[in-house]
Amino acid sequence: MRIPALLALLLIGATPSPSPTFLPEIYHTISSPICSALKTKFRPAVAMLIQNDATIAKSPALFKDYIDFTAAGSDAGQNMAVMHLENLVQPLVQNTLAIQKMLDDPSIFPDNPQTPEEKALVGLKDATLKSLATQQASIDIINGFVDTQQLAQMQHEGMGYLASLTNNEQPGQNQQLLTDLVGATPDPTKPQLYDNLALQAGLPPNQYEIDPTTIPGLALGYNPVGKLKEGVEWTQAQNKKDEAPLANAIIATSKYCSGQPVPPPSPNP
Repeated sequence: MRIPALLALLLIGATPSPSPTFLPEIYHTISSPICSALKTKFRPAVAMLIQNDATIAKSPALFKDYIDFTAAGSDAGQNMAVMHLENLVQPLVQNTLAIQKMLDDPSIFPDNPQTPEEKALVGLKDATLKSLATQQASIDIINGFVDTQQLAQMQHEGMGYLASLTNNEQPGQNQQLLTDLVGATPDPTKPQLYDNLALQAGLPPNQYEIDPTTIPGLALGYNPVGKLKEGVEWTQAQNKKDEAPLANAIIATSKYCSGQPVPPPSPNP
């Protein structure tokens, strides 16, 4: 089985090297800001990116479950699929905000890098944020669908409640009253950007943010939920591409910090 690039580099960092027969030098390392950041910022960030990958990978099957239960006319099955999708959101958000908080540190990542090492640090930060942005797009899709279904259910349940209050038989009027109270049901194929949570946490928006409405999968297919499934699958494929240069740069950084004669790496060609 092929090991993802990010997971492979963590395994490299976690596996001790075999001790040589002769030890002219016990261990040689380089102490520098980039090596410190590798340990305190990037390795934890990579671990959370890997967790996010695994969590997001569960969502296409859950979207398919929802489609299958809809075709079978099972409301209970649909509700279960939505609940499982909702359970994916919180751990994804927690990891996403944690990564952004770790990287939002001007004492380590200068706004105007001057030295090669400072430029390498900022390059690694940008590569991490770019990989995170594709995961945020997945969160947009998953959370947008969950919110849409929950709001639609609120509106449906509120129809009977409003009818009993107004004591009339005008569904259109009742629907308008409910819409005024809870808002219109959003288009499930155009989920709202999820960065409002990051902004509420006092963090700057990710400059590599992907607008979910531009994701190719959301413009294809007949079934609206099928479009969302395709959209998540597109973000997964895109994320693999974005993670590759990040993994290579962190592996090169690990070699540099272990004393190998290589310059501080940059994820940019």
